[in-house]
Amino acid sequence: MGRVFATVQEYEDFTGKPAPENADRLLARASRLVSRDTRAAIYETDPAGYPTDSDVRAAFRDATCAQTAEWARREAASTDGSDASAGPWTSVSAGAISLSRPSAPVPVAEDTVLTPEAADILDELGLRQVVWQT
Repeated sequence: MGRVFATVQEYEDFTGKPAPENADRLLARASRLVSRDTRAAIYETDPAGYPTDSDVRAAFRDATCAQTAEWARREAASTDGSDASAGPWTSVSAGAISLSRPSAPVPVAEDTVLTPEAADILDELGLRQVVWQT
């Protein structure tokens, strides 16, 4: 398994809310996005590949928590129906209004891109800066 930059307890401390039941899975997914977006960053690591600088490690942790919090918010909103925009529409009609959503979860762009808050946390330390391009 890859590196996971935040624990369930750290998530709860960051958000001030209880973690969702699938928090471990969401934290692992968010950690993969953080890892991908910091691929070109230069920082000291321990033998397991985690940042050794406390500020860098905190940025990785907080970005992971911010990303997970957004996913948890969307999942909760789509489950309880409180947010009509929580899930993607598969069909929308104007005449006599007809809306539909898929019966199974469908990946959307937000699932593969860091949220603005998570990106800002990493950008504050220049961790997503691209130094070269091919």
